[in-house]
Amino acid sequence: MSSKAATPDLPKYFQGKWNRKSYHVLRELGRGANGTVYLVSQDGVRRAVKVGVEGMDILMEVNVLKSVQQGRDSKVGPLLCDVDDLVVNGKACTFYAMEYLEGEQLDRYIQQAGTEWVPVLIVQLLARLDVLHKHGYTFGDLKPENIMVSQTDKTVRLIDFGGVTKQGSAVRQFTEEYDRAFWHAGDRKADTGYDLFCAAVIMVRLTVGKELWKSSLSEPRHTGLLCDIIRKSDSLYPYRVPLLKAFHGKFASAGEMRAELLTVLRERTVAQPRKKAPKPGKVGGGISGLFVASLLLLAGTLYYAWFM
Repeated sequence: MSSKAATPDLPKYFQGKWNRKSYHVLRELGRGANGTVYLVSQDGVRRAVKVGVEGMDILMEVNVLKSVQQGRDSKVGPLLCDVDDLVVNGKACTFYAMEYLEGEQLDRYIQQAGTEWVPVLIVQLLARLDVLHKHGYTFGDLKPENIMVSQTDKTVRLIDFGGVTKQGSAVRQFTEEYDRAFWHAGDRKADTGYDLFCAAVIMVRLTVGKELWKSSLSEPRHTGLLCDIIRKSDSLYPYRVPLLKAFHGKFASAGEMRAELLTVLRERTVAQPRKKAPKPGKVGGGISGLFVASLLLLAGTLYYAWFM
């Protein structure tokens, strides 16, 4: 749930008040509850700039990005490049410039790549959430639109940190479709379980068809509806145990949920090619080719799930 921010439109060219870096605005990327994001050029390099009139909200996002961009943690979200103030039409604003991530939002990527990639990318997502949680934050407004699959290396990155909340507080922003309270499975307290519930719902949502998903949103809403979908889905049923544990807040960490999903993914990736194996006596040398292909499939899938 969110409302449009009353942020003034940026001029075509602007300069930060303190750091004096100049930016050329190329186009608006989107508006959120606490600011507007633009695609800009800064010294010939494309960046994303988020500007808002509520300085404390913007600075909280800055602090989160600073916390999670060390070493391997840098893959959690976009890299922070600049933080400054400016005045637009007499209104004081705060902005930050960050790495511009090119790619597709998660749901659009799955539409192109296929639903078999859903568990692989959810495993990656849980690795990002684990880092965020260890720094004391809950993402909150976790949904496919706020998850990017980068164009360069096909890794999952979180975007739009406007809903990130200190753990223990009330979630600042949420989307009903993925919200724990919406499904009558808990409250809106910012904790590890809140994000894991959202991640589990996202996995179900991206795996099933649009019509089936829309029908699950009818009243009354409860996790039993989600369980019914999982039970009837050949793709989701093997992951039923970790998904149900996420719905009921049984995981202590995102890393724990990730490990259980990865175990199932590994087993399915190894077993799946066996179903396509030729019958004895029908082929000779083709078996070795199938074996090599199976190994490559296994190696590639597990690499993306584990290391990216």
